[in-house]
Amino acid sequence: MLLTVPVATPVTERGDDAQWAAATIPAGSPLIDDEFGHGPFASFILDGLADQGWDQMRIEQRMIIRIAPRLPSQMYAPLPASPQPLRFYERKTDKCLPIASIAGVQIESQDRLLLVTRNRKLIGASLDKSCRARDFYSGFYVERNEDGRLCAGRDTIHSRAGANCAITKMRELVPDDD
Repeated sequence: MLLTVPVATPVTERGDDAQWAAATIPAGSPLIDDEFGHGPFASFILDGLADQGWDQMRIEQRMIIRIAPRLPSQMYAPLPASPQPLRFYERKTDKCLPIASIAGVQIESQDRLLLVTRNRKLIGASLDKSCRARDFYSGFYVERNEDGRLCAGRDTIHSRAGANCAITKMRELVPDDD
């Protein structure tokens, strides 16, 4: 089966070629209607739009991740009394932590946050000297890097209240067996 497709020819007069009137290329700028007007700025705008060339366009993607407080419904509930409070000691850990592994955050002291990971590890994140941990009572935001990790000495976290703080070091907290 052979299909024939009509080829457009310029419209010269009203006749058989009138069906192709919609296929002609309009004259003038497609951005400005001919009824735009002739005010004092019309020629300035028209001259600026006369150049139909495009410069380079850049599209950037930015992802910001929110880390919420751990157990928000029980944040202000009294803790159950235990016979012996748990004691922890610090040990060195990696300088970086995958952001996707962070399940929540709590305030540990005035300059330190406690990051709770999805595999139930506790990581103490020390903040810069000029920062207060209480600014992060409702969690924090962090911009996702190419490697997808939160690193001490590199990344800055942002509170919902507007505070920006650098994380200076991270230590894993391990329960003391004594």
